[in-house]
Amino acid sequence: MITKLRRLTSSFNITLLLICFSLLYSDYTYRLKGDQWKYAVNTDAYYYYRYLPSIFINHHLDSEKENPRVIKYFIGTPLMELPFFGMAYFTSYFANEPLDGYSKWFPIFISFATLFYLLWGIYFFGKFLRQFEVKEWIICTVSLSMVFCTNIFYYAVFAPGWCHIIAFGLVCFLLYHLKKIFIEFNKRSLIYIIVASSFLFFVRPTDAIVLLIAPFLAKDKSNLLDIVRRSIQEKKTIFVALLFAAIPAVCQLGIYKAHTDHFFVWSYTKEGFNFLKPEIVNVLFSYSKGFFVYAPICFLALFGFRNVYKQNTFLFGGILIYLLVNIYIISSWWCWNYGYSLGNRAFVEHLPIFFLLLAFLLSTKNIFVRILIILLIMFFGYVSVFQTFQSEHGILDKDYRTDAKGYWNVFLNNKRDNSGKYFRFPVEENKENVISRQEYFNDLERIDTAWINTSTGSDELAHSGKFSSKVNKDASFSIGMKKKFGEFPYNRNVLIRVSGWFYISQKGSNSFFAISFTNKGKSIDYCTYKMDGYMDNFGKWENKVFEIYMPKFSEEQEREKGNQIEFYLYNDSDKNCYVDDLKIEFIEFKHLDRLLDIDWER
Repeated sequence: MITKLRRLTSSFNITLLLICFSLLYSDYTYRLKGDQWKYAVNTDAYYYYRYLPSIFINHHLDSEKENPRVIKYFIGTPLMELPFFGMAYFTSYFANEPLDGYSKWFPIFISFATLFYLLWGIYFFGKFLRQFEVKEWIICTVSLSMVFCTNIFYYAVFAPGWCHIIAFGLVCFLLYHLKKIFIEFNKRSLIYIIVASSFLFFVRPTDAIVLLIAPFLAKDKSNLLDIVRRSIQEKKTIFVALLFAAIPAVCQLGIYKAHTDHFFVWSYTKEGFNFLKPEIVNVLFSYSKGFFVYAPICFLALFGFRNVYKQNTFLFGGILIYLLVNIYIISSWWCWNYGYSLGNRAFVEHLPIFFLLLAFLLSTKNIFVRILIILLIMFFGYVSVFQTFQSEHGILDKDYRTDAKGYWNVFLNNKRDNSGKYFRFPVEENKENVISRQEYFNDLERIDTAWINTSTGSDELAHSGKFSSKVNKDASFSIGMKKKFGEFPYNRNVLIRVSGWFYISQKGSNSFFAISFTNKGKSIDYCTYKMDGYMDNFGKWENKVFEIYMPKFSEEQEREKGNQIEFYLYNDSDKNCYVDDLKIEFIEFKHLDRLLDIDWER
């Protein structure tokens, strides 16, 4: 009894509780409080989750006629979320909430699922480190730093329901049992390894690369060969394991067959790998979500290779091979920054290996080095959590627009700024590459009926001449333009550029410049630029340039009559904002390398 009590009150279990309560508090404050639960499961997480209400509530999957695109994401994530979906269903039933799969308790329980798999993963990672005889205080330090010094915190609280935390949990579980089977062979671990590997593949196929490290967790080559031989002899055990391992495969193939009448489908359509042009430098060091830029603790962890080499050259070689191959695969994906997120999300599930290295680094005997490492960990934790909240408040850009100037401009800065405001699309704007250029310019010195909201002209302030367009709560829409489809080029190689001079009198106007595609008053696509984040100095005229690629609309949207594009500065506050010398351009190129965008190729 006393032994069990000591285990429960161990420093590692207390650390797990501390992580749990910290994330629950953050979850409640930033995701579940008030009506924020409505936005808890969104973007990619929504499409993973969509399998569950479609199958278990609506009892209907889209047919190919209803929706030509099968859900591109694999079935593993919703299978792992299924128990929590069931709990949400029964909770909703007893709470008299709608049983549609989208009412309050469903996103809340998906958030709980994310937290559960994170804690589950950390628990097994702690057990994994104990197998290397890592000291308890190092396990606690590494566990805390893994959550708060990386984007794990972001995906646990601000982006629940994605595949990455679930994959992280499976990787930690796998690593523990892979190491355990080499220490003491047992049938249970063999079953767990086979089943977890299958589920990991169907959560995120490329994550199965973690099995590369499996042979190197053995003590030596003879230990490896002995376990392989004994495993092969366990035919009944392997058969039972394969039955459970087949569950996600059968579900995935069944869904493809039901939707397309084919068992095998490449659901990612035009998306894929470019193994001949891996973006290794960008993936690791770009200010646009470079892994080591947004998780510098992982770069620090690489210094742990020295201690690994001293203790186990076999393991050293395995970790090195695994990291090199994994980085190459991650860097070869067509969208090397992996879309809208904080940091590079593709590394989340591979963090356990980096933090194994960190544990070895902390095992150094030099007390001064240990103190320095701990101080760096504390600093990295502060920066990481700070940047998480910056990203949620629109200060740190989560897309691909941050450059060095933008990153350092907002570093540890809580002002309402935007690290992506210096971004410009890279285009070859020479005469040979430009097919056409439509320019519309208004200096506000005369009334031009081709423009909208001309009544906002004011002689109070002007960048040039005597007049500008003034907007506030009395007149919220500035001088602007509307163009119908057909009046401008609509194809893949078109860049839309807006430039002008803006005067934002004070911070806090919440004004924004909008490029909006509409149909009969309803928005079908839009891009807004919050001026508070783009101004360097308030109360002064500043030139700003905003660019977007021509978006691709669905065939149904393209057939609609009344489609148009609108440009305007919007401000409904009592703080006056002005725009002058506004230029709108549609530039069509012969060749345009669209940055991380394949919509036109679908």
